Amino acid sequence: MTLLKPILGLEDTFGERARALRQLQFKLFEIYNQAGFSEVIPPLLERPQSLSSGAGAFLADQTLVFSDPSDAGQLAVRPDITPQIARIAATRMHHADELKLYYSGQVMLARPDERTGSRQQWQTGVEYLGGQRDVGDVEVIHLAGLSMQAAGFDSAVLQLGHMGLIEALIVDCDVPIEKWVATLARRSPEDMKQLLLQSKLNQVSSEALMVLASGNADVAWLNNTAHHINDDFEVAANELLHLSSTLEARLCGDIKVHIDAAVLPRFLYHTGVVFTGFAMGTSHALLHGGRYDKMMASHGRDMPATGFSFDLLSWLSEKS
Repeated sequence: MTLLKPILGLEDTFGERARALRQLQFKLFEIYNQAGFSEVIPPLLERPQSLSSGAGAFLADQTLVFSDPSDAGQLAVRPDITPQIARIAATRMHHADELKLYYSGQVMLARPDERTGSRQQWQTGVEYLGGQRDVGDVEVIHLAGLSMQAAGFDSAVLQLGHMGLIEALIVDCDVPIEKWVATLARRSPEDMKQLLLQSKLNQVSSEALMVLASGNADVAWLNNTAHHINDDFEVAANELLHLSSTLEARLCGDIKVHIDAAVLPRFLYHTGVVFTGFAMGTSHALLHGGRYDKMMASHGRDMPATGFSFDLLSWLSEKS
């Protein structure tokens, strides 16, 4: 009987929950189709190097790798679908200068998620590849807001950040970006203070990182600080401020836009604008997204790329 027990972190979906999942999935598909996006269905398995290309160690720790008994070499169960979209765009769909794609399928984590204890997700997302960067960012973030509304979440808020801000602040530091991001994720000024003691950053950058860790890096702070760090910080700040004003003119209803320079991506392969989605009554991010141009370049196709994704199973749990 032990062999029949469910695997820890995995579960079956059936009955009313399965019906609710499909209903929401198809409702979202209708929104994406009307926006001119097309569905793509990647396989569950990939070669490990395809998943890690452009993502590096950020996905490696969550990728389950095994030897194929049919002599195909090492294979991996996908923990994230975005690298698959990058591969498809660089190979099977290389003829198209602009790609507007969406997907929905299961992914599996090698280790349980720290918050939920689950190893499975029903990842659903939208990707915009090619075209103008600002157009792609606005279109994708707009669809992120519409997705939360369609799922029934009230008072949706999209928090905008930019990885270029963090990178500009730590440019002269030997401490890896992973450590800075992990510290910022805790939103603990005390933890940030300890890290700054190790890093020996200049005073201006140190003070800015303390503001980020304190959760006070809003639009007013960004406007006041943009010109006082370095050129890279100013470029990223202006990009973020311009995007925010453009989105405020585009979005309608209950969807709000809020700048928080300490917003972090789910995976560290994002390199530019990043965003998260929240709603009333939720204590954690409902979706994550951002720009991942460097991943496309690592797949052999240098083109703009941005998107967002979320766990459909988690959304059902939030609404139940």
